Amino acid sequence: MIRILLISCIMTLSGLSAISAQSKGKAHDLRRDADQAYDRQQYDQAEESYRRSTIIDPDEKGVFNLGNSIFHQNRYDEAARQYEKAIDLIENPQEKAKAWYNLGNAHYLNGKYDKSVDAYKRALIEDPNDLQAKQNLMLALREMKMQEQQQQQEDQQQDQQEQEEEQQQNQQQQQQQQDDEKQQQQNQDSEQEQAQDELEQKLTKEQAMQLLEIIDEEDQKVQEKLRKREAGEKKKTKDW
Repeated sequence: MIRILLISCIMTLSGLSAISAQSKGKAHDLRRDADQAYDRQQYDQAEESYRRSTIIDPDEKGVFNLGNSIFHQNRYDEAARQYEKAIDLIENPQEKAKAWYNLGNAHYLNGKYDKSVDAYKRALIEDPNDLQAKQNLMLALREMKMQEQQQQQEDQQQDQQEQEEEQQQNQQQQQQQQDDEKQQQQNQDSEQEQAQDELEQKLTKEQAMQLLEIIDEEDQKVQEKLRKREAGEKKKTKDW
C-alpha cells in the first residue's frame, strides 16, 4: 500500500501546477461573488462563498472578509476566530492593523472588554495613527472599568449574602441546640418526677405496713385486756 501511494503521488506531481492554478482561479471567482454579495449586504451568501474560497485557497483577504461577513451576522465569537486566522496570515502592517481593529470590535460587542482592549492596543502598535482605534480603546477601557466595578459589587453582595446565610445557619443551630437542651432538661425533670412518684408510692406502702403492725399490736393489747378481765370475773364467780 505504501509503495503504491508513493508511486501515485510521484505520477501526479507533473499535474500539480495546473491544478493549483485552476484552484486559485476558482477561489478567485468565489471571492469575487462573495464581494458582490457583501456589497449587497447579503452577508449569509457572502459567508458561504468566502468559506468555499478559503477551503480551496486560504487567502488572507478571503479569511479576513469571511470574518467580516460573519461579524455582520452578529456571530462575534466566530468572527473573532476568523480575524485571528487572518492576523496570522497577513504580513502588511496596515492590513494587520485592520484585522486587530476588527478583532477588538468583535470582542467589544461580545462584552469581552479586556480582550478588546488588548486587540485595540495591538492595532495601534501596527498603526499608531489610527484615531478610530484610539477612540475605541478609550471606550473599551471605560467599559472594562465599569465591568470590574460591577463585578466587585456582585462579589461583595455575594459575600454579604453568604455571611448572612452563615449567620442565619448559626442562629438556627444555636436555637436547635437550645431546644435540644430544653427537651433534655424536660426529660430529666420528667424522669425525676416519675422517680419521686415511685418513691412516694413506696413510702406509702411502707407506712401502710407500719400502720397495720400498729393496729395488730393494739388489737393484741385489747385482746389481752379482755382475757385478763374475763379471767378475773371467772375467779370472783368461783369464790362465790
